[in-house]
Amino acid sequence: MKKDTVRQGEKSEQIFATKCFVQYGYMVSQPNGTADYDLIVDVNGSLKKIQVKSSIKGDGNVNICKGTNAVKSGKQGKYPYPEESVDFFAIHNIPQNDWYIIPRSATGDAMNLRIALKRHGKYTHYKNNFGFKKW
Repeated sequence: MKKDTVRQGEKSEQIFATKCFVQYGYMVSQPNGTADYDLIVDVNGSLKKIQVKSSIKGDGNVNICKGTNAVKSGKQGKYPYPEESVDFFAIHNIPQNDWYIIPRSATGDAMNLRIALKRHGKYTHYKNNFGFKKW
């Protein structure tokens, strides 16, 4: 079976949107055009721009960059999301079905994150952060 990361990402977006709406009562919207964020979540009147990322690896490593590997084609390659373009990354660790909702301001210009799955790490307190806290 061929790995389809686009479809995997789309599924995680739908799961996240449904979880926000059904479990937490947040209104969720999607942009009609191309944007740096996947969803807007209305958290008690405060609109949050969310970029959903997912990983099937189960090792806690997640790419949070945009762009492509196609540097040869004249494109920029991979680069961090501009800080003002995304408020939170919603990271779906698929094997454990865990969600880490991490503020963009906490990631700096990192293009990869390592979520500590078996011990306490830098992003552990963002697990199931459906209150969208920035700590």
